[in-house]
Amino acid sequence: MRLKPILSALAILTISGCSLFPQEAREVEIVTKPIKLDIIQPTLPRPVELKEPRWYVVSDTKIAGEDRTYLDKFIEDIKKQHGGDIVFIAMSIADYELMSYNTQELKRYINQLGEVVVYYRNVTINKEPAGALGVAVEE
Repeated sequence: MRLKPILSALAILTISGCSLFPQEAREVEIVTKPIKLDIIQPTLPRPVELKEPRWYVVSDTKIAGEDRTYLDKFIEDIKKQHGGDIVFIAMSIADYELMSYNTQELKRYINQLGEVVVYYRNVTINKEPAGALGVAVEE
């Protein structure tokens, strides 16, 4: 029975806390400061290293001074180079134009993507411009 008054007194003291000891109100100071964020830059991908393919344009026109065509000469040369084996990969002019268009679209996309990378690198790196980091966008 004595436990109830003790617990009640303890609860009142805990709830009232420091309000029993009056303190002077403190003034709150609000300060706004810019915070510099160090954004870790991803490593740039290595440059594209394209290999140059060999293209052959062969016609069935006769070679001047010979009794064979450019096609016959081409087939003989390829057979010599590849031990008698011959395989053709052909493309129409319209398909070549489509391939050329696709290549130009890839080039445009890569250039625009490079411009985005340069922009964000310039925004997030305060020390040096992105051009000095080896990022170049051709016009």
